[in-house]
Amino acid sequence: MAGYHRPVLLREVIEALKVEAGGWYLDCTLGDGGHSIEILKKGGNVIGLDVDPQALARARVRLGKLGGLGRFILLRGNFRELKNLLGKPHVAKAMWGKQTEPEGLRFEGVLFDLGVSSLQLETPERGFSFSKIGLLDMRMDPTLGVRALDLIKAGGRKELDELFKNLGEEKYSRAISDAVVRAREVGGIKTTGDLAELVMNVYRRAGVRTWRIHPATKVFQALRIAVNDELNGLKEGLNQVIDLIENNGHILVISYHSLEDRIVKNTFRKWENEGFGQVLTKKPTTPSDEEVTNNPRSRSAKMRVFEKGIL
Repeated sequence: MAGYHRPVLLREVIEALKVEAGGWYLDCTLGDGGHSIEILKKGGNVIGLDVDPQALARARVRLGKLGGLGRFILLRGNFRELKNLLGKPHVAKAMWGKQTEPEGLRFEGVLFDLGVSSLQLETPERGFSFSKIGLLDMRMDPTLGVRALDLIKAGGRKELDELFKNLGEEKYSRAISDAVVRAREVGGIKTTGDLAELVMNVYRRAGVRTWRIHPATKVFQALRIAVNDELNGLKEGLNQVIDLIENNGHILVISYHSLEDRIVKNTFRKWENEGFGQVLTKKPTTPSDEEVTNNPRSRSAKMRVFEKGIL
């Protein structure tokens, strides 16, 4: 079993949330619970969401060891379903001791830590990583019907080209989509290793012999985003969360690529222009050199912070 995911920008997240004892905080991407553990240690209460049942089971054990039973609630679901999940009677009863409509719930802070967890990356059968050989799956929610392999099998040249270009920002998208279609005709792509090798061969044919990040990174990103409909989910989740924050509460989003960061930046700017509050990060917060050294997966992280309040 994979080791616990190391939370990114942990110190910066806790400082930005300004955790108050007894306050309620919403962790929309619970994962292994690293950020939520620190919120509980500071005296806060947590509602944590995740679509991955394995992550929820691991986090439940970790948070329970703090003796925080009654101070955290874990819910399985996507943050695009936020208000429906929070509308469950036991959620309001835990927060206030009574039932209420989801529109009545208010949090002192909300965190979105986007991207893939160590558990997902290091479990070969989940199919997220080109360094772990497994079937091309990439579903964060294992109940979803479409896997990455299904997209590879069914997509035409043009469709795959647009997928790799638009969701991966991959400059060799056309050559890669051509190679996928050719390989598919002889049954040559089934695993993460097959696809990674195909992409590397395209780069080599293009004259690229060295690289800072693995050539398959952007293709895997594009497939993962498509399988989990991540960009639309982020937009829908953000649109719901602005109504769930107390005045002077904070919304934090940690993103890992430009497509996510652009959505967050534009949403925060729109909220500020509409008078919902102010953007506290004119430039995103990024990990220190020390953190990147200790946790290389944090290298592309960018955190933006919005404070709700009447301007």
